Amino acid sequence: MKYGDAVRVEFIDLADAGSQEEYADVARLVEERDLLYPLVAVDGQLRVAGSAHYYRVLPLVEEKLAAEPVS
Repeated sequence: MKYGDAVRVEFIDLADAGSQEEYADVARLVEERDLLYPLVAVDGQLRVAGSAHYYRVLPLVEEKLAAEPVS
């Protein structure tokens, strides 16, 4: 892995009933703003809607890691 333990990737399927309940605020935001799936969040902040392509997400991860160096 390029970043080892410094980065954690988590997939949450909002089609799953349990996830819909747990992430109801996210589902509501998607509906209110007419966003497209997939959504990408970095440190809990929504950064991309409609794409989870590696080359779209990588700069966001690198930006975050540069702002908060891992020791």
